[in-house]
Amino acid sequence: MDKKIVIPGEFLTDQRKKLGSNVFLLNNKVYSQVVGLLSESTDYISVVALNGIYKPNVNDGIILIVKDDLPNGYVLEYNSFTDTFLPKSMIKKELKKGQIIFARLSSVNDNDTIDIDHINILPKGRLFNASPVKVPRLIGKNDSMLNLFKNLLKANIVIGKNGWIWYNCDNYLILENAINLIINNSQKSNLTNSIKEYIEKNI
Repeated sequence: MDKKIVIPGEFLTDQRKKLGSNVFLLNNKVYSQVVGLLSESTDYISVVALNGIYKPNVNDGIILIVKDDLPNGYVLEYNSFTDTFLPKSMIKKELKKGQIIFARLSSVNDNDTIDIDHINILPKGRLFNASPVKVPRLIGKNDSMLNLFKNLLKANIVIGKNGWIWYNCDNYLILENAINLIINNSQKSNLTNSIKEYIEKNI
């Protein structure tokens, strides 16, 4: 069954429930704060936002791009309001502008600036920009979507929690179309089967 899409200020329930993300209580009634998908059980209610920028969390794996090369380090962008700085002492290899890396967030500061570690330089490939809120759907339950890309399309793919997707794939047009299908139909159930059918039909 498809989940219900709700809008900001929409009344959701007057039952007593534990409040999750993107909802608020007013006069003992629960309302949505955002445009999103309603997620509700007998004692819990939340809304999964359909749009939004990346909000850093410790231990997230994210994709970053080298924006600038300074004498003592690199300025990296990562689909956020702010950039981050990587000292050259933290990485053995020299980076160039436009180079793509995958790293883990080791800390998030009060102003949402970040520190990273476990840095991996990614080889030359393509980059796809998706909304961070779509990432769980793009990965799938137990990596189901990710495994479709890897097994059916033989794609080398990394999905960052910040919504940036790096990939190498001979059938890159099919991969990009499949990603767009997931993004545009993220509210639908049995989506993994639909994407599997699409890929198998178009290979």
